[in-house]
Amino acid sequence: MSRPHAIRTLLLCALLATPARVALAEGAPVDRRPTVAVLYFDYAGKDGQLEVLRKGLAQMLISDLTSLPPVRIVERDRLEEVLAELKLQQTARIDPESAVKMGKLLGARYLVLGSYFDLMGSLRADARLVEVETGRVVASYGANGKPDDFLAVEQKLSQELSGGLRAAAATAGEGARPEGPPPDKARPKAPARLRTRTAVRYARALDALDRKDKQAARAELQEVVKEQPDFALAALDLAALIR
Repeated sequence: MSRPHAIRTLLLCALLATPARVALAEGAPVDRRPTVAVLYFDYAGKDGQLEVLRKGLAQMLISDLTSLPPVRIVERDRLEEVLAELKLQQTARIDPESAVKMGKLLGARYLVLGSYFDLMGSLRADARLVEVETGRVVASYGANGKPDDFLAVEQKLSQELSGGLRAAAATAGEGARPEGPPPDKARPKAPARLRTRTAVRYARALDALDRKDKQAARAELQEVVKEQPDFALAALDLAALIR
């Protein structure tokens, strides 16, 4: 075999040795689940203190949806990395073009995005499930609650999105997930209640973590756990920060 031909053969073998092929060759399961990214929702109200809540809402939805077997959910840390890459960390609203760019950089097949606002004694959140490649809105959901009952709104959205993602995965022929791994994480138990002001404090802790201000994040999380001891997600974040 000539030297150029040998080099071409080696290069071809290297190209064929993709992770999926290697996994199949070694008998390891291939994760064929569609990837889903939960973006920060737009705040459409007038109370500046509620704007940071977009981070808390995203993190809670991510935590809830990560336990869904048919899909793979992008972690919020990765979302922050892409926001930084696109210089969108300080952007209050993510336009459709930027959302598509984020979806592609995150390797997502579907995006969850939407908005929330407080008006006339009500807290409202709306979510859309969007296919990245086509921009098609697969489904839309909405939830209403009392101004100081954030949990009811978040949990309603979580339940409806869970159903929508299961249906989307099944339609795509991936719902059975015969070759995928089990759910990435167990879902932390939801608290008995979660006041909006406590959820805002939790969101401020996440924002402090994003700014690398661990001291501020720890102080906020300690207050959150003190106000709502059964808020397991906040308690896990605090424990990770203390370690």
